[in-house]
Amino acid sequence: MRKNTVASAALLGLGLALLSLPPAFAGPPADWEGFLRRDAVEDMEISPDGRHLAVAERTEEGTIVSIRDANTLQALSTINPGKRGEVGKLEWLDSDRVLIAAARTNAIYNLPLTAPGLYIVHRDGSSKYRLPANFVATIDGEPDHLLVSSCHWDKGCVVRVHRAEIGHLKRLGDPIVTAPNADATLWPDQRGNIRFALAFDDEDQSKLWVHRDGEEPWSLVNDSASSGLHAWPLGIDLDGASAFIVSERPEGPDVVERFDIASGSRSEVYRHANSDPLRTIYSFNGIVPLGAYYGATRPQPVIWNPDHPDVPALLQILNTFPGKLVNVTSATNDGTLAVVEVASDVDPGSFYLFDLASKQASLLAQRKPWLDSLQLPETSQFRFTARDGVVIEGLLTRPADAGDQRLPMVVVPHGGPYGVFDAWGYDPEASLLAENGYAVLRVNFRGSGGRGRAFTEQGVRQWGRKMQDDVTDATRWAIDSGVADPSRVCIAGASYGGYAALMAPVRAPGVYRCAASFAGPTDLSKLYKWGSIRRSNLGRRYLERVLGTDKEELASLSPAQRVSEIGVPVLLGHGKLDARVDVKHARLIARSMRKAGLSPELVEYRNAGHSIARDEDRLDYYRRLLAFLATHLAGKPGATD
Repeated sequence: MRKNTVASAALLGLGLALLSLPPAFAGPPADWEGFLRRDAVEDMEISPDGRHLAVAERTEEGTIVSIRDANTLQALSTINPGKRGEVGKLEWLDSDRVLIAAARTNAIYNLPLTAPGLYIVHRDGSSKYRLPANFVATIDGEPDHLLVSSCHWDKGCVVRVHRAEIGHLKRLGDPIVTAPNADATLWPDQRGNIRFALAFDDEDQSKLWVHRDGEEPWSLVNDSASSGLHAWPLGIDLDGASAFIVSERPEGPDVVERFDIASGSRSEVYRHANSDPLRTIYSFNGIVPLGAYYGATRPQPVIWNPDHPDVPALLQILNTFPGKLVNVTSATNDGTLAVVEVASDVDPGSFYLFDLASKQASLLAQRKPWLDSLQLPETSQFRFTARDGVVIEGLLTRPADAGDQRLPMVVVPHGGPYGVFDAWGYDPEASLLAENGYAVLRVNFRGSGGRGRAFTEQGVRQWGRKMQDDVTDATRWAIDSGVADPSRVCIAGASYGGYAALMAPVRAPGVYRCAASFAGPTDLSKLYKWGSIRRSNLGRRYLERVLGTDKEELASLSPAQRVSEIGVPVLLGHGKLDARVDVKHARLIARSMRKAGLSPELVEYRNAGHSIARDEDRLDYYRRLLAFLATHLAGKPGATD
């Protein structure tokens, strides 16, 4: 059983018993299905006066918000978005009012098809007000005013920001600032000033602007078309005079810089040896950057804004949960109490009430309490040198009771592929596979994110080449290290990972026993004819840059054109509504394999897109995957019934 090691032995409540969910939902799921199930608790925020908790919790009908007494955890009121409700934002405006972003999923696709509505709701449910404009930010010291935005269409949405009084938001008045470019993202400070704007063009070039008091127009900070590097803000410091931005470097990882708003001067604050800042650590009100986690395969917190008043308390919290991923969701105005979410490779997330005076933490709830009785598999980092000398990192998850024996192994290359990376923490797929007896290998091959621009750029034009070789080299590392049984290795992935799974036995014959692909492109030339990427100038230029246009070369890198070389059993899954990678890709390779006398298993999901959103489809695909792996790796059957 997983243990929660904290400073206090006093627990306020445990999981579903705390939240009093309906018995049908609270009951334990069957075996492996619990790894794929939605969280029971999705968010938790403490009111500024510390008297109440706002909790986003899942029921069989959807996500609701309960307002609970912070001392007794008794539910005082419930805010229900309705059947199939989803809660995307939860924030206390003051001790009586909660801001909630809520939407409903479509019954067929299990996805929200409209933008969420923003509501201000009294904690007792007595009043509910829907914002007629988009929420931007609260204003420090002005609980009755908000920053909201409207959209002026000019070759895209040009955002206008208004300072509006709650209750009179239909009278927005003149904008206090207008974005310098269409489709720009804006960053406010906590005093109600819009300070930064960031926008990308059809060439995937970015511009970053700063807005100073009383100045018009905006001032350009960085143009990647001329600098060759992207830069973007993390947030504004407490005094409002400076901000923290992340800036790429030609070599090595991204760095954090302090930007002086008045002068425009930039000074480097922190540069990690081999990691970008991966996850920003913010002040207790969620506004001021204090530091970041570094190292995708074993993240460590680094505080590079040590003078902020929240830092001493934050260090108390980090020291209470060493080696964990810690996020302060909210804190009281007097700084005595905070709600802290703690996660790890064996904990999908646990919410604690942290008393900053006594330095004690009390467990409030868990995201997936039904997994608490299991000994979840641990995940460790690994590092090796690829065949051409590039250092590659990844993650290895082993069954909890594996010991030192060689195991059947599933290699899971991530999707993307560019800028995406696998990170240490709880991963439902890796945990599910490990629970069924498999070692799980995930590889941050070149082209992945998290290690700087140059490492990502090393993956350009390397589909089926060096990116693929990195996956093969990682597989051989696991075999040579005694982790994997060399006769029982399969590969499975989705999107680009599905492509890599199908190319793996072509590029490295004899290494893999089987391959599974969900939504993987199978003919690279068809990406110029099928799917949504080709439909925009940005998308076509992306394809030209990362794949090239030589037809013979693209054919040589396409598994659908090399089916006679695959030589292993194949499982194909695809959503019929996949706009990004058309289902024609799965049908094409299946047809080609059958013509070659092979027998791939193909399953199509009528209401799925590029990913699986419907619970029944997700369970069906993983049931098939587990049965497929059990057949070809002689692993634990798991879900063959």
